[in-house]
Amino acid sequence: MPDLGNPAGFDLATVLTGSGLTLLLSAGIVRYGDRFQYTAAELYGIGGAALVALGVLFGLVLVVMGHR
Repeated sequence: MPDLGNPAGFDLATVLTGSGLTLLLSAGIVRYGDRFQYTAAELYGIGGAALVALGVLFGLVLVVMGHR
């Protein structure tokens, strides 16, 4: 029986959560970006790099714990 949460080779819950975090980050940058000394593009870059680093770190933790 196929895994309904993983129909296309990736976990739908993870994709939806990541998309939601990205949209929240983008909304925050649009709403409050003028309060920072960085441009909107720089804030998007910083936010994207932070999400990638968090994802890689979490993946490494899963591998070390033997879950992947």
